[in-house]
Amino acid sequence: MNRRPAAAPALARVTSGWCAPSRCTWRVLLVALLALPAAAQWQAPEPQPGEPLCGRCKTTGRLTVEVDSRYSVIHDHGEGWEVLYSSEPLEDAGHGLPWEPCARCKTPSLRTLAEGDYAAAVAERQAWLAERREVDQVVKADKPLIHVETTHFVIAWGIPKIKTEDKKSYRAFEAAHLYARRLEQLYLEYKTRFGIQDSNNMVNKHYLYMFEKEKPFRLAGPRYTGLIGTSSVKRSGGVDQKSSLVSWWNKSEHPSEPDLWRHTAHNMIHLWTSVYYDLAWFQPGEFGLMPPWLNDKYGWLDVGLAHWFERRYEGRTITYCIREQDTTQRWKGIDWERNVYKAVVAERTPSFSNLVTKPSQSITPREHQFCWSYVDFLLARDEQGMGKALMLAKTEHATRDLLKQSWGLTMLSFEEAWAAWVLENYAPGK
Repeated sequence: MNRRPAAAPALARVTSGWCAPSRCTWRVLLVALLALPAAAQWQAPEPQPGEPLCGRCKTTGRLTVEVDSRYSVIHDHGEGWEVLYSSEPLEDAGHGLPWEPCARCKTPSLRTLAEGDYAAAVAERQAWLAERREVDQVVKADKPLIHVETTHFVIAWGIPKIKTEDKKSYRAFEAAHLYARRLEQLYLEYKTRFGIQDSNNMVNKHYLYMFEKEKPFRLAGPRYTGLIGTSSVKRSGGVDQKSSLVSWWNKSEHPSEPDLWRHTAHNMIHLWTSVYYDLAWFQPGEFGLMPPWLNDKYGWLDVGLAHWFERRYEGRTITYCIREQDTTQRWKGIDWERNVYKAVVAERTPSFSNLVTKPSQSITPREHQFCWSYVDFLLARDEQGMGKALMLAKTEHATRDLLKQSWGLTMLSFEEAWAAWVLENYAPGK
């Protein structure tokens, strides 16, 4: 058995760069999105009978406009997602739109239609930008923040420049789009691995507020999450609540940009498992885990999953969040496979039946490593089982039910199977 489960197709690793799409298409409705798949291309309306044709715009009422090459990334998209809005190009004269009305169109009906569509598109962009600029006011930003919205994420970015592990430098605009792409790719991987659909979630839009300094973080945290913390605070878990993560680049905890990304990924997993709560699972008037966070009753699963995704990047773990103990206080170093392997060989592992009763905040740094390993083992056994287990957790089934119904294991057989798997897969040289 391989130690690591196979990656979902084309999702083995979220890279530091992005690939520009080979083509971008238009749709000009009231939503006025920036880029769409070819299947949703805008179709030029027909002129009224007897109207003259226009050679300048080819009787469409619209002229193509070259978007500044600095903003080419606004056309970024992938499977199931696309960039919807981006603040910097929206503030330029063309509002980031790849077309404009044909000012001298000889076809009156098409000219009128194009002018109306353009005015609606500009008004919507201006309204979106005005709403996002309220964040700038809340944090008293010295200069405008970069704001990006994709299908599943809204990002407010206040770090002027980052340098990724491949030594590439990204200014704020590029960095915000880089994180938008990374988050969408990670979200797709999370859903694909576990068989989770957007329809299973209470909300499907997640907010990231990322700052360079602590001061704006201190101002944004209470406003958008109702919490105060040291490096990050987050809130999610209800149809009446936004799913939000507020963070800053605390270099004493996250020295490099890859560390910052791992920290972000760790926290996002907590958000996504929180909103996974489909009301269709319950009978009328019936409610399950409330609030729908895993940390109080399924701490081992809560921290284990977050660490598992965090360790997908370079096999390192540097994150603990507001409800977790400081996992940077290492238990026998950063090589968690080696640590867990040695504990199994020495028969000095924690009691699984005891550990699964602990809330996240009571799990020690040593126990975090075992929680991660439990999840590692279960995902190697059946990734789709995790989606089932999360659903059972939200309907408040005991851990023994999660194991039995999702992976065909009992509490006793789990410990035996896990220990044997660790000896096979974490052994030196593996």
